[in-house]
Amino acid sequence: MDTVFSDWKSTLQDFKDSVEKDLDEIRKQKAEIQQIKHEIFARLAQGQYIRDDRRIVLSAPEIIIGDVDSTGALWSESGSTITIRGNAVNLEGSGAAGYVKSRATNIAQIAVDPGTDGLEDVVRPGSSVVTQARDIVIQSNDCDGCFSQLPTSLVGCGVTIHSDGQMAIDASKSVEARGTSIANMISALNDQKSGLESEASDRIDEVGSLTDDIKDILEDMDGLTDSFVDVRSNISDLLEKHQEYNELLPILVPAIDSCARTISALAEVNRKISCLEDEQSALNDEKDSFADNSTGASLSLTGEQISLTSADGDGNIRTNAEAAIFIQTGRVDIETMKPDGSLIEDSYVNIHTGSVDISTISPALTEGAENPEDGDYTTDGHFCVNSKTVSFTAVDYNIADGEASETALTADSSFSVRVQDMSLNATDTEGNSTGSFTLVADKMKMAAADKDGNQTGSIDMKALDVFLSSKDKDGTATGAMTLTAKDLSLLSIDKDYKALGQVVVNGKDVHVKAMDLDDKGQDSSITSGGNMVLVADNMYIGRTKSDSQSSTLLVSSDKTAIFGKTTAEMQQGDAKAVVQLDGGNVALSGSKAEFYGDNTINGKSDFKSDVTMKKVTADNIEAKTSFKSKNISDGIAVPGAPSTAKLSAKLSEDDAPTSTEIKLGIVEEEGEGDENGEGGGTES
Repeated sequence: MDTVFSDWKSTLQDFKDSVEKDLDEIRKQKAEIQQIKHEIFARLAQGQYIRDDRRIVLSAPEIIIGDVDSTGALWSESGSTITIRGNAVNLEGSGAAGYVKSRATNIAQIAVDPGTDGLEDVVRPGSSVVTQARDIVIQSNDCDGCFSQLPTSLVGCGVTIHSDGQMAIDASKSVEARGTSIANMISALNDQKSGLESEASDRIDEVGSLTDDIKDILEDMDGLTDSFVDVRSNISDLLEKHQEYNELLPILVPAIDSCARTISALAEVNRKISCLEDEQSALNDEKDSFADNSTGASLSLTGEQISLTSADGDGNIRTNAEAAIFIQTGRVDIETMKPDGSLIEDSYVNIHTGSVDISTISPALTEGAENPEDGDYTTDGHFCVNSKTVSFTAVDYNIADGEASETALTADSSFSVRVQDMSLNATDTEGNSTGSFTLVADKMKMAAADKDGNQTGSIDMKALDVFLSSKDKDGTATGAMTLTAKDLSLLSIDKDYKALGQVVVNGKDVHVKAMDLDDKGQDSSITSGGNMVLVADNMYIGRTKSDSQSSTLLVSSDKTAIFGKTTAEMQQGDAKAVVQLDGGNVALSGSKAEFYGDNTINGKSDFKSDVTMKKVTADNIEAKTSFKSKNISDGIAVPGAPSTAKLSAKLSEDDAPTSTEIKLGIVEEEGEGDENGEGGGTES
């Protein structure tokens, strides 16, 4: 015969068959299971159920709810459970001193929908946990047995979060890690599903067996009560069957409850698997664009004053190797800007530390290396400083009465720039040189060389004016300047490579040589095959103007050649003595000309004045006017007139062009920086 127990068995089977359907269908089946529970408890009439369709109020100065004795103490330390279930649950501690306190070994707040039976974890769009107060304290202490520190909050209203150990604030969205987590959860849920499916079948079989036994008992009891006579004759059997019925029914209650819970858990596992598979599919579609598109995750810190300090709980700044503040991202922006994008007046960024290392190195680590830092480290990227005034100083200061003053250059300080190519440009927006560039130092080294000292790369300096000086503060040149190179060029040319302006070399001793040097830099010997070329349209050697000329000009060499294409001339004083080579003719002029040694004159000689000789040996002598001797007289002797001939000089002693005024590049007094090292620098 059909009984209500057969209906219960059928209902449980229908519930099991619906575990892979949607949440609404599952909850519909749960409602029918709940009706079975109502009927079971009604048949058993066990426990106490208080129900009011309007309102129940428990009122007392002190209320304790739980499995407790009359003193309020738990009957046992484990096994008791209190569940408060409702659509809206409020805990209110009213009054100025009202409070709500929760104490337990583990406290969890999870914003999910638990369902009517409390076995679900459904995440709703409005899932949230809200905490609002004047003071909020979250404190984690590394203690065992007893908390040694009481939670302390800031003075006044605020939020305090403290941890003796680790603290993580994470606002990020992942694809790989999230995908791995979803895959692991699905795998674990599938394993759980397999076990629950087997357990659900066993639970249904158990309930079915119990309901079949109860059904058999009821059928037997029905057969024993067909008539009044049967009742009287079968009374002992009826009592026995009734006893069996009463024994089986209490067993059926937990069996049905356990079966319903197992099937509910199976339904929840299936629902979670379905949700995770949908999320996994969406995540796979997102993978290709994840790296390029914004995830929308963000972390915002807003405050009038924000402080990051690596310190311990006693306020000591931590200096051990592990203590540090790390910032790792693809871009870091530090701005002191107004909302309209303009700079905040008097804003600044101050970094004060023992050492600063700014690196744009891109490492390519060696995979599988024993040392995790092994690999190639290639410098990449760029470093840009853009400011109206840029100052690098290594100066010691003294502060007295709030005023900072420089005391001395920092001992052993140095400034080093090491690059393959370096350009220092003072150019306008169109690339034209402008402004000035000044280097002032006691010792200065500029090198483009490799680690062995071999020259490499280049140094390019461009500016409207370039001053290289070694002078003390009163302008007196001091120290030394040496330019050493394989090829050295000093050019003053225009954009068409035509000579322009002037090149001035001025000093007490000026040496231009092509000589080999010894290891001390002293002259060793003239460089073999060396050449020196001095060429100009007009050349002035030994003189700038009449009152400024060399006292001595020495030209000395193994071979000396002076070539004048049209005229070559040597003068003494104001042409008192002249040697002239002009038009193929050689002329000598002076108050007196003397020849020493054996002289040979090839060609015709014309003497325009008296000639005095001690001895003449001639192949032929012809006298056109007279011939006179102390011993011989022939004809009439008519003395010639004294010579008044004088050579006309062709070249004049001109003054050299005056050098253009040279800007000496006097360095103005260095500006004093403030106590933060700002506002200093060197101007010229």
